[in-house]
Amino acid sequence: MSKLGVFDVSVRYGKVPALNDVSLHVEEGERVFISGPNGAGKSSLLGAISGAVSTSHGRIEMDGDILSGRPPEAIARLGLSMVPEGREIFGALTVEENLRVGVGIRRDKQAIESDISDIYDAFSILGERRHANAGALSGGQQQMLAIGRGLMTNPKLMMVDEPSLGLAPNIVDQVYETLVALQEERGLTLLIVEQSSARAARVGGRMILLRGGAVVGDGDAAEFAQQDLLKEAYFGGSQKETAQ
Repeated sequence: MSKLGVFDVSVRYGKVPALNDVSLHVEEGERVFISGPNGAGKSSLLGAISGAVSTSHGRIEMDGDILSGRPPEAIARLGLSMVPEGREIFGALTVEENLRVGVGIRRDKQAIESDISDIYDAFSILGERRHANAGALSGGQQQMLAIGRGLMTNPKLMMVDEPSLGLAPNIVDQVYETLVALQEERGLTLLIVEQSSARAARVGGRMILLRGGAVVGDGDAAEFAQQDLLKEAYFGGSQKETAQ
C-alpha cells in the first residue's frame, strides 16, 4: 500500500477545470516533486490532498485512510502537514509563537520542546531570533519558519508548495539541504511543488509533470532534466509518457 494514493481526482473552480482525473502514488519515505507550467494544477493538487480545496470527483487516501471529504484539521491529525505557497506565517507573532501554532493537535506534549530545539538546531537563525516578530524576518528565514512550523505537527507526510519562490539561489540551497536532512532524520515522506526542474534534478527524487490539469509524465527528476518531456509539459504535446 502506498503512503499516498490519488485516484481519478478532479477539481473545478466554477466551470473552470483545474484537475482532470489525476491519479498518482507516493511511497513511504519517498521524495516526489510536482512540476509543470503555470496553471497546470500543481497547487490545486496539494490543496485537494490537504482538504483545503474541494474535489468534484475521485478519491484520496493516506495509509489507507480516506482523506476525501475530510476537513483540513482532521487530515492534519492523520499526519499530513502542508507548507503553503507564500509561507503564510503570522507576522505579528514571534518566531517561537509561530512554531507553537500547530501543536494543539498533538498528543505527545512532552516531545514538543524537544522538537522546537531540533528545529532551532536545523535552522540556527530561527533560534537566534526566536523572540523576534516573524514579520521582521527575511524571505528565506520566513520559508525556514514555515517549514519548521509544518514539522511541529509531527507529520508523516509533508507537502511544500514552491519552497524556492522568490528566494536567492544560495538561500534555496540551504533550505533544500536542511529539508532533505530532516527528511532522512525523521523518515518523512515529501511531496514538493517545484517550478525549477533543474533544482529538482539536483536535489534528487521522482518527478511528476502536470500540464492542463493532467499528469503527462512520471519518472526520475534527473532523467527528466535531460529529456524533451519537460518541453512537452511546458509547451505542448498530448502524448502521455513515462520515463523508465
